[in-house]
Amino acid sequence: MITAMNTGLEHIDWSSRDKVLIYGIGNVGRQDDGLGVRLIEKLEAAGLNDQVTLEANYQLNIEDALLMSNFDVVLFADASREKLNEPYVVKEIGAAAEFSFTTHAMSAPAVVTLCEQLYGRRPRVFMLAMPGYEWDIAEQLSPQAQQNLDQAFQMLMTQVQCMKSH
Repeated sequence: MITAMNTGLEHIDWSSRDKVLIYGIGNVGRQDDGLGVRLIEKLEAAGLNDQVTLEANYQLNIEDALLMSNFDVVLFADASREKLNEPYVVKEIGAAAEFSFTTHAMSAPAVVTLCEQLYGRRPRVFMLAMPGYEWDIAEQLSPQAQQNLDQAFQMLMTQVQCMKSH
């Protein structure tokens, strides 16, 4: 889950030549914390093209550095606890300034760092943050989070269509 996010991009920099990974993060059993995973479910149902690979997990792990190394562009999607004024924010992220890990979970910048250090690859990496509002034990998203999810989904579908035309 994202706890801080600055104002971001309106356009994700990818082209028809890029191999793209969209990776949803979250726990669907904790209401809005599952926004990233729910986004992947919607994208899977939409049947995206072969250039876009969809993955989802409860959290990022060390193994995700290897997965990332196979792509030109990686978009992580996650819930945000920050009160954003938009239904979603997209921000390009880089490697972590300081790198450490546990066997439990890793930050997206830490996975970028590990990908670069272990596999010599540095894909363009973006974070799609969607504000969440409810974090109790339940599988249903709050109405506001559902609206944010729907708008992020529409944005990504437009981005994928633009990618096909370039």
